[in-house]
Amino acid sequence: MSKKKYILLISTVYTICLGLIVLTFIAGYVYHIPFEKITGDPANYYNAHPFTGIVSNIGALMWCSTSSICLFVGLLLNRKGIKREASFLLSSSIFTFILLIDDFFMFHDFIFYSFQGLTMEPIIFIIYAFLLIRYCISYFKIIIENNYYIFSAAIIFLGLSVILDLYFPSEGLEYFVEDSLKLMGIASWMLYFTTTSYHLLSEKTFISYKKNVPNKN
Repeated sequence: MSKKKYILLISTVYTICLGLIVLTFIAGYVYHIPFEKITGDPANYYNAHPFTGIVSNIGALMWCSTSSICLFVGLLLNRKGIKREASFLLSSSIFTFILLIDDFFMFHDFIFYSFQGLTMEPIIFIIYAFLLIRYCISYFKIIIENNYYIFSAAIIFLGLSVILDLYFPSEGLEYFVEDSLKLMGIASWMLYFTTTSYHLLSEKTFISYKKNVPNKN
């Protein structure tokens, strides 16, 4: 990476961080939210048990890890001219990042739950289902060639979690089962894309290397 690109990367990261800090300050000031509440750890602020939300937080870490791995490997493959597989992983990274933001900040649970008296949660899930179907159609060949049964397990676990979320009360044993299924789905999702990223990186870059090695015969 050239010096100019390093400077651009560093500038971008710090600009985003400073922008977030400024927006956080403005939000706290305008909406009268204590700064320790808006920037601090929720469990610490509310004197909750350290294990509060542990399953949800682990799930968010898995989403984040998956998105990062797909992004990193996708950019490497794209740099080597392996466009189709790069497109698959970059699209997977974006889709996973959307799921991360939604899950971590509870968009479909809280922010999008009600809009002018309409329940938005089913609509959000329908949009996700449409995006998933479109994604599977676009990259069906790659998915089916790389441990598709793990990908299928992820869809089944997450789908069952959504069904419980929509049709059963979010409390007690039902809530525990719902979040357990979601964690299994996220773990399967991470396992699939981690192994697939490794496979595509090792296989495609090796093939690309062989093509570029001059034949001595």
